Amino acid sequence: MRGQTSWVWFMFGMVQIFFGAGLPVEYQILSQLFGVSGGGFIALAVYFLFRKDKASPLNAVSKKAERTTLIRGEDGVLYEVPIKTPNSRFTLVLNIIWVVILIFGFIMQ
Repeated sequence: MRGQTSWVWFMFGMVQIFFGAGLPVEYQILSQLFGVSGGGFIALAVYFLFRKDKASPLNAVSKKAERTTLIRGEDGVLYEVPIKTPNSRFTLVLNIIWVVILIFGFIMQ
């Protein structure tokens, strides 16, 4: 996964789809709006999941990864060094738990 942005869009989309599915029949138009906008959010999640970052024409030195920093070595050359993020696995686990709870709550209605 390229970043946490796609998780945010995915969560917004799932919440809206579940809100739309949980509304009574009297609110059919609102339910359809929630479903369509939720689908749009999930489409954005898929877009951000597979998006390729292009180098900017104004920036001659582009980074290859999101979580990296450029450090100048003793020889004067710039090196790209990854930044360790200790909470990325924790965030992934929390997102999976959130989706499971959301689906379980929807089923148990």
